[in-house]
Amino acid sequence: MSRPPSAETQLRTAKSELKEQRAALSAQAEATAIWRGRATKAEQEVAEWKARFDLLLKRTPESLK
Repeated sequence: MSRPPSAETQLRTAKSELKEQRAALSAQAEATAIWRGRATKAEQEVAEWKARFDLLLKRTPESLK
């Protein structure tokens, strides 16, 4: 049976895992910000196209509706 790791080794391992988790969290936060920006842009484009389409509908003569 092997010996349990020393307190120093456990601390070193915990710090290493914490560093990895913080890096993963940072990468995920960056990816989330990118996707949120894309979603916002898409919503703005939808609103612009809807406004254009509504303008075209207003210009359409009543006899064609």
